[in-house]
Amino acid sequence: MQTKRMLMVAAVSATLILSACTAQSSNIEKKQQEESTQTETVQTEAVQDVEETAAQDSDQVQEGEETGQVEANSETDETVNETGSAEGDEVSTSEIEQVEPGLLTSAELEAYKPNELGEVMVVMYHGLGSKNSAYVRTPESFRADLNTYYEMGFRPVNLSDYVAGNIDVPAGYTPIVLTFDDGNKSNFNLIEVDNEQVIDPNCAVGIIQAFNKQHPDWALKGSFFVNGGIPFGQKDWVDYKLNWLVENGFEVGNHSYGHEDLTELDAGGIQKTLGRNVKELEERITDYKIKTLALPFGKRPKEQSLYNLVTSGTYEGTRYEHEAILLVGWKPEVSVYDKSFDPLAIMRVQSGDGDFQMIHWLDDYRKHPDKRFISDGNPNTITIPAGRAEDIKEAFTVDKNLVEYTIEPLDDTLEN
Repeated sequence: MQTKRMLMVAAVSATLILSACTAQSSNIEKKQQEESTQTETVQTEAVQDVEETAAQDSDQVQEGEETGQVEANSETDETVNETGSAEGDEVSTSEIEQVEPGLLTSAELEAYKPNELGEVMVVMYHGLGSKNSAYVRTPESFRADLNTYYEMGFRPVNLSDYVAGNIDVPAGYTPIVLTFDDGNKSNFNLIEVDNEQVIDPNCAVGIIQAFNKQHPDWALKGSFFVNGGIPFGQKDWVDYKLNWLVENGFEVGNHSYGHEDLTELDAGGIQKTLGRNVKELEERITDYKIKTLALPFGKRPKEQSLYNLVTSGTYEGTRYEHEAILLVGWKPEVSVYDKSFDPLAIMRVQSGDGDFQMIHWLDDYRKHPDKRFISDGNPNTITIPAGRAEDIKEAFTVDKNLVEYTIEPLDDTLEN
């Protein structure tokens, strides 16, 4: 990598190291999924698997967490500063030379501190109801979730864009992926008002739509994983809802046809439940390909031949290929640019208030904001603190430029 230019401001120096990476093809090895026995219901077998993993990272896990009902303090602190400017850094034209379009100035680097190797939350919702639990939020709580995400500087992206590295959020902000399993009616419901069908303001889509109207910079994004039959529970409106989601910025993914436990099926059964659902969804949605899968019960067979059929296969002439596969999970995922990222085993954060669920990780980010993915605002560059280039996945060096930066005091007197 070559040093492109040195940018100077009154109190910091920032060195941009811009690498025009050469195109190289690489075979991305798929690691064996070790967490395929996690389940979407709060049952002892699945939660024990989660706790065994969690215990490696924190001594806060208690045996009593097996019920998944341990409540966390959801009271909000002061929000993370969203730093939209570099006020206070007076920069003269003599101090900063012309910056290449798309690159941040040293003042912006100091203000935003981009880290595109930071963590990303893929949050797992199921439905809305009258009481919060590990997998259900009340409409009021879901509204509060969106408001907290917004105030803390998160902005939504769809799962397929995240996996493709197409992370288009403003500089200084953090991408977040909202996912909704099972195609529950509470996720997308229509009600009649004045002899007209309108979106229920208390369903998930209605709440997101209203939030977008209030905050236009919160895009209409979200990934809905549905089963076969009657997704979203209103027989006469299935096609309308599925097409409305895609036409308005959301995406639809596979959750198997009958929500079967894939570890209990043979090769034919796996291809039938996954391929049949893809076939019917693609017949319903105009010019759309299903490319993502949320594992039913979070479980995937370990035998290699069956494991591979979960990724891709064929049913009655329909070919399905899942570019991203979601686990149940319990913690934030690494950056898509991180070489350890596996698109076929993506961790999710459960949307509850309990320990090691969504509220827990938001509190953790308040205490440790440096752990988050912080965007540089440019989908075509990957900006990271200096010294971490070796952690970048090679596949992303084909068409993206890597920017490393350092921010240091000009001399010891400025520190004092």
